[in-house]
Amino acid sequence: MNLSKTILLVGYYGFGNFGDELMRKSIKTFLKGKNFNVLELLPKDKLSHGGYNRFNLVSVISAILKSDVVVCGGGGILQDKTSLRSFIYYYTIFKLSLLLKKPVVFFGNSFGPLNYYFSRVLLKDLLKNDNLYIFARDPVSYKFSKCFNENTYLCTDPGIMGLSDKELSFEKKAVIIPRKIKSYIPILFDLKRKGIKEVVFLPFSPEDVNLAKKLSNFSIKGLKMYFSSDISEIFSSSIVISERFHGSLIAAFYGKPFVSIKDEKFRRFFSKYENNDTYFANNLFEVALKLKDIQPPNISKKMKEECVQMYRMLEKLLLNIIR
Repeated sequence: MNLSKTILLVGYYGFGNFGDELMRKSIKTFLKGKNFNVLELLPKDKLSHGGYNRFNLVSVISAILKSDVVVCGGGGILQDKTSLRSFIYYYTIFKLSLLLKKPVVFFGNSFGPLNYYFSRVLLKDLLKNDNLYIFARDPVSYKFSKCFNENTYLCTDPGIMGLSDKELSFEKKAVIIPRKIKSYIPILFDLKRKGIKEVVFLPFSPEDVNLAKKLSNFSIKGLKMYFSSDISEIFSSSIVISERFHGSLIAAFYGKPFVSIKDEKFRRFFSKYENNDTYFANNLFEVALKLKDIQPPNISKKMKEECVQMYRMLEKLLLNIIR
């Protein structure tokens, strides 16, 4: 393939956010491996070769014009629950790309939640474009998108491509990936009764670091608690409790018993692998109940197979739509 074929990779890349980085690097590595030239919209302080300032309109338009295809690199960026401004920002980029006659690919995306009527109108407008192709990562997003766009496929999370086989062990250790819950004290006693000796607080995003450090400072007799930023802590754990999508995904991929707390996006995603509520909780009280019967998931092979197929479909699609 000729290197003149250029992909603009767009996404919410919160640098230091493990899930976002996993998706970005996995997709970028694949595209470069297929000899595509990859451009990216990045924060000003992260600009490098191939990077364009994501908050400069002239820079954004320049990147779109230089590309053959715009690829939205996975995740749940088209939602307004976290930020309406963020939703409008991404909608504008994709709408501009389509107006400039550039094909757009949503690769491993989920849609919603959308709290504003205005957002729902804009998303439907976007999905109706014949020059848009959607690889939905969960059945709910797939069914929604399929109502407006025939170029919709049910796939998986693109970050799985970046997960390789690891040597695993099941020590008497729990990994907690926090986000919003300010005190895990109730569940710590349940973990201790379950035979856990160590509890690791592992943030998946820079905004969670201070919370994880504070939580790790609690003292409970018989429990060793500490802060870590090393993802390999999961590989030796016997239980993972996660408030983050990719924390639950990684635990599931490596066959670690896990509980996902109040994460509807992950519940939707996981439903196509196992229809089992054991892995989900709305609060710490429910987590305690789930710990009694939780079993290791066995879905790694299926996840890898779906991910490989997803990337094959992407390559075939890009070859077809790039002239």
